[in-house]
Amino acid sequence: MARSKITKANVQPQTTAQQLGSLIKSARDIMRKDKGLSTDLDRLPLLTWVMFLKFLDDVEQIEESKAKMRGEKYQSAIASPYRWRDWASKEDGTTGAELLAFVNQEEAMRPDGKRATGLLAYLRGLHGGNDGTAGAPDGG
Repeated sequence: MARSKITKANVQPQTTAQQLGSLIKSARDIMRKDKGLSTDLDRLPLLTWVMFLKFLDDVEQIEESKAKMRGEKYQSAIASPYRWRDWASKEDGTTGAELLAFVNQEEAMRPDGKRATGLLAYLRGLHGGNDGTAGAPDGG
């Protein structure tokens, strides 16, 4: 009996749910290596924040594109360099202790090389405007 070869044509593309499941598993596997994140209870809040920031940035990029096609200006809820695309998605981006400092400290070196508010301190300072728009923290 002849063996069938697996080719690209035979491989079914993953569904969105399968892609998301694969992404979460990969993130959990990476987080398991961190000594400070020993259980899922430790990892879940961090994973939730990471996913939220990624999804928010994806939605904002779509809305920014729509506004550009309409000839309108779009204001992101999160300013650069605090958006996901500015610090997390770059191949040569910030990693290790420098990334942890940027995320966790009240004041840190930003990915753009300037010393300013750290990511979580910046996010804590966000506030919504009366018209439903987000506002940057004072001094951010």
